[in-house]
Amino acid sequence: MPKIQLIRRDGGVVELEATNIQFSIQRNIVGPHPIPLLATRAALDLNTPSLAITVEGIISDDETSTPGVGANMSIDLSLAFGAAGATSWCGSLDLLWSLMKGEMDNVVITFRTKGQIDAGLGENNQLVLKNGSASNVVATTSIIYADISSTTNTNTVSTAIQNALNASSIKVDGATTAFTTVCTVSAKTGQAAAISFQTQNGSAGTYTNELIEIQNDVVGESGNGTVLIEKSSVASSQSWENQFFVSNMRGGVDPVKLTKGDKLQDLLNMIVNPSVGGALVSPQVLTGSMIDLPDSIASVDSAQFLNIGEIKAVKKYIVGIRIPYETLAASVSGNRELRQFLIPAGPGTDVAASTNDQVYDPFEVVNNKTVRPNPFTNQGVAIPAVISTFDPGYEAGDSVWTYSLTMLPVEQLIGL
Repeated sequence: MPKIQLIRRDGGVVELEATNIQFSIQRNIVGPHPIPLLATRAALDLNTPSLAITVEGIISDDETSTPGVGANMSIDLSLAFGAAGATSWCGSLDLLWSLMKGEMDNVVITFRTKGQIDAGLGENNQLVLKNGSASNVVATTSIIYADISSTTNTNTVSTAIQNALNASSIKVDGATTAFTTVCTVSAKTGQAAAISFQTQNGSAGTYTNELIEIQNDVVGESGNGTVLIEKSSVASSQSWENQFFVSNMRGGVDPVKLTKGDKLQDLLNMIVNPSVGGALVSPQVLTGSMIDLPDSIASVDSAQFLNIGEIKAVKKYIVGIRIPYETLAASVSGNRELRQFLIPAGPGTDVAASTNDQVYDPFEVVNNKTVRPNPFTNQGVAIPAVISTFDPGYEAGDSVWTYSLTMLPVEQLIGL
């Protein structure tokens, strides 16, 4: 049987097995009314359809565990030497890069691996950018020096950091451990790669490794933690105007195996007492295809500027539903591909099967964090909808919970 996805406001999804899915559409046409003497009928259609989606299915025990994920952190050099540093550091003169190395000298990034956090011994690691050589320290606070003295751009700085991490050892639960046995270091294109390249070289191009990811090999939520970035005490008087982006350790998830009761309890928690968190408004939907609004003003999420987006009651609010179907009309490969049903909204909007080219369950990158987009603020990723009714029931003979769920598609949402 197919699985549908309920989309939470924090980007999480709840997969449910569906046995019956129904779309109910009412056009709300006024009339038709017969016109006297003319033997004809007239109607008024103001394009005010009412929609409802009803899903019925079962909630059963998991047969296998959902895999866990290791916490990871990102260092994106392009976000300083690109957009933020463009006005200060343009061109490719050696003198300018020499000044930049001086500014990065003694930058310290302090973080902890999952093993260090779990050990509870106060162990941590300091990655220090050094405009010169220095000897690493393996102790309760392990110091890893990345020699940037011979670098010529952020591309080579990234390589220096990766090499330093991969060659280092740290203390984990009191034992000296090779860094590569507890974490995996990888690199990919930074978020502002093209701007960063032009800033440092004065020409068009893209660096491909400015974004460094450090991921715990051991999965689990306990690996999530705060990362500190600062200038060391010996360089406290030095300026650091072009700080690059460094994220916290995040995204760690424990393996999960849920019973049907666990799943129902989570659903009751999400549905009975969530908070909208203000408003989710999309002017782009209101104008449809009549006015092409820029993305910068395409949506409003009040939870972001009210600083309540991380409140649990707001995070768990269900804001959409994703129902899969197979397509050939929008397939690039010529084979059947998975898409999600979409409801056209706004004047002149058209979402034919041939133009529904968004991959199923799409992701986007925001501040170097991979997240699922919100269907209220990103069109074409799912059906924005709110839950109207949820009716679970227990089937003793089959030892499963059944459910009936009604969702109302809506593109503008306001509430407490």
